[in-house]
Amino acid sequence: MKKTILAISLSILCLIKFNAQNKTNFEGTVTYSISFEGSGLPPEALAMFKGSETVTYIKSDKFRVDMNMPMQSSSFIMDNKTKNIISLMDIMGKKYLIKMNESDIKKEQDTAPEIIIKYTEETKMIAGYKCKKAEITSKDSKSAAINVFYTEEIPTNDVKPIYKGLKGFPMEYSINQGGMEMQLTAKNISKEKVSDSKFEIPKEGYIVTTIEELQNAMMKEMGGQ
Repeated sequence: MKKTILAISLSILCLIKFNAQNKTNFEGTVTYSISFEGSGLPPEALAMFKGSETVTYIKSDKFRVDMNMPMQSSSFIMDNKTKNIISLMDIMGKKYLIKMNESDIKKEQDTAPEIIIKYTEETKMIAGYKCKKAEITSKDSKSAAINVFYTEEIPTNDVKPIYKGLKGFPMEYSINQGGMEMQLTAKNISKEKVSDSKFEIPKEGYIVTTIEELQNAMMKEMGGQ
């Protein structure tokens, strides 16, 4: 179970860590529900993750994503001015802080696969916003296309690297990590003032580490399983 929790955290980190690439005039929050249907998880695990959600805070150059799940919570704070991304993870009582700078981000961008976006005529309403459907595939992958519903009513672009070039803000999308799939769907959009305190970085109480070191430590703790 701990391995599953870590995989989920790193999956979302891999997709959201470029959120601060562009400035947006939108200020407020976007709350997503998380579904694990079709993920391959056993029924007891699905029941445990019921009610999981993420909340994205957007304010000018700054973004914050809080992921709330049983036994685990994570926050990802991104600042386009400083070009830093801070990941805060609380996994079963242990707190970790991972910092990525501009150089780290560029390395990730350089290795990110090139994608093809196919826009369709299909639309649907999500959280009160009219959304259009796009099908996204990777040029170097034979995996099935990822369906994304996006809105042009929230003025932000290139929110996620795998969706680089998407014409709007993703409101419903899926993540597949190691054969485990989860779907995020926006359930509430709130245009409101976001406190600067949401983007403050804690100075103590966290173990400073890297993604690789955290993965290795967790695998060692689980006996390599």
